[in-house]
Order: sequence, then structure tokens, then C-alpha cells
Amino acid sequence: MGDQVIAGRYRLDERLGGGETAEVWAASDLELDRKVAVKLLAREADPKRFRREAHAVGALAHPNIATLYDYGEDDQRSFMAFEFLPGGSLEDRLAGGPLSDEQADRAARDIAAGLAFAHAHGVLHRDLKPANVLFDASANAKLADFGIARVADESGLTSAGTVLGTASYLAPERAAGENATPASDVYSFGVVLFRMLTGRLPFESRNAIELAAMHRDRTPPAVADFRDDPPARLESLAFATLAKSPSDRPADGAALVAELGPAPRLPRG
Repeated sequence: MGDQVIAGRYRLDERLGGGETAEVWAASDLELDRKVAVKLLAREADPKRFRREAHAVGALAHPNIATLYDYGEDDQRSFMAFEFLPGGSLEDRLAGGPLSDEQADRAARDIAAGLAFAHAHGVLHRDLKPANVLFDASANAKLADFGIARVADESGLTSAGTVLGTASYLAPERAAGENATPASDVYSFGVVLFRMLTGRLPFESRNAIELAAMHRDRTPPAVADFRDDPPARLESLAFATLAKSPSDRPADGAALVAELGPAPRLPRG
């Protein structure tokens, strides 16, 4: 598909990844002479969910959320054009193990700020994981791929009992088949934070159903079980965000921002 032009404007240059429902390309905006990321819906995928993602993300203009530039259809395939983020994903950065305490603190603050803005506008992410946290050229973290995002007061489009998202980061109440809330995103944030601090997940299994049951039923380990001298504020936040009951966690992204407190004066990068 290389060199294909979408909507007479976006030249697809390099496939960055994709799954059953969509693929993502590094592309050139021929109209404005800039690099963008184009998310292209698979022909057999549900366009309603894709459209819902576009409407949700299009209303979220924030430094810690990937900016949507354009949405449309070409050759009966829906597409979205986003800002291009050249710094890779948090998943890439975690491939070699835990982040430094300074990097983990900075990324946690950026993710929390993005969640706070989304939640304040009634949007749940519902699939927060390191692969969906991207970095710009200045190492600012941005939330991406609201592909299963839901406006908080909107009924879901999935069939009853269907659990979306990634089992490794799934909140206990969602593993139990309950509806997602801002506190569900907070739990996923806690799993991401735990991994940034320790280099591993709180629960591990090759079986997605078993993994979801672990999140639902088992007490998570402490950060201190896997490392010496973790930063106290981040260790405490990881513990609070991984509480089984949503009512025992920080309520939403704004509560995460408040728990993190003022940013320390540390070198960026």
C-alpha cells in the first residue's frame, strides 16, 4: 500500500502497526507539507466505533492527548489523521526494564494530566496501556488510541458481557463484567505505574481469562517487593490505584494529578 494517497492528501509512507480493526501509518500531509499518523479502519471493522473515537478525541485538545487533525472516508474506508509523535511508545521504553524514577514521575504526571482532561469532558479511555502512550520529540507523553473510548453517559456499543481492552491492565470491576468508570482508567494507570517502577506487571499469565480473574480476585504485590527504595509518593500512588474497589481508588484523573502534587525540579528527558 506504500505511496497510496488517502483523500487526495495523505500519502502513506510506512506502516507502523495495526490489528484486526485498524492499521496505523506514518504519512505525509501533501497539503500542509508535514508528517502525520494516519489510522485507517479495516474494511470489515465497525465504522460506528471508529466514528465514536473520532468524535471523542476531536473534542480533547490537550498537550497530553494526541491531537486529531482530520477525519473522513476514502474508498469506503474511514480514516483519522493525527499529529505524528516521533518518540515511540511507552511500551518501547519499557522493553529494557523499568524507567528511572525521574522518567516514571514525568510520564505519570503527563498520563494523569491527559486522563484528567478526558474525564473532565466525560470521556473514558478504557484501554490505557503502555502501547497507547506515545512521546513527542520533547519526551512529553500523550494518550493515544481511544479506540474503545466511551462518553461516560453513552450506552456501550458492545454486546452484553463483552470485555474490551487488554487483560494485563483490566480493572477488577471490568473483569467482573461491570461498566467502566473513570476509576477503571485509574486502575489501568496503576498497572502502568507499577510496571514503570518495577519493570514487570503486578499479575502475569499467558491466559487472558486467568489474568482477568487475577485482577478481579488477587491482592496485588507491592512495588517494594520487586525493588529497593522506590520513590515514596509513586509507591503510595501505585498501591492506592490498584485497590480492588473503585471507591477505594483515586476517583479520576484529576484525583491522580492531586495525588502526584507539584512536579519536582528535575531535568527533563
